Amino acid sequence: MVFADRKTVERLRKTYPAGCRIVLDEMDDPYTKIPVGAQATCKGVDDAGDILCAWDMGSSLKVAYGADRCHKVGTEAEAKVTLDWYGKHQPEEDAVCPRCGAVMPGPKGRHALSRWADITVCDQCGTIEALEKAGLTKTLSMMEWTAVKDPQNGGGPWNG
Repeated sequence: MVFADRKTVERLRKTYPAGCRIVLDEMDDPYTKIPVGAQATCKGVDDAGDILCAWDMGSSLKVAYGADRCHKVGTEAEAKVTLDWYGKHQPEEDAVCPRCGAVMPGPKGRHALSRWADITVCDQCGTIEALEKAGLTKTLSMMEWTAVKDPQNGGGPWNG
């Protein structure tokens, strides 16, 4: 087992803040059932440099420093997977718009369904997406959506 030094742990904590989304690249564990490409919400980095994870599939297996590899969500396709997963876990009442971060008052069923991911967005973002889909305005990259780029409340996972 390899342990990270203090400087490396601090760098890892800045790179993988609690709440960021990560994607598994490689796991050196023949018994794991977590496939390459699986996504998780980072819960933090421990003193050994291991990344603590809440995998979307329900596991809490960490990414071991020096043995496993992962990266933060960094492509449109990865962002779409994240948003689709969040869509399945959005609260039924008073959800937060994953695109702009505004509170969507009332039941989520009264708001717009995104044209880019399987998730509910606020009415204003729904209108903007309709204009984007029609080619009348420039499309906002999913990497720029609040739910993808900003861990909620500066440290916890985005929970819409």
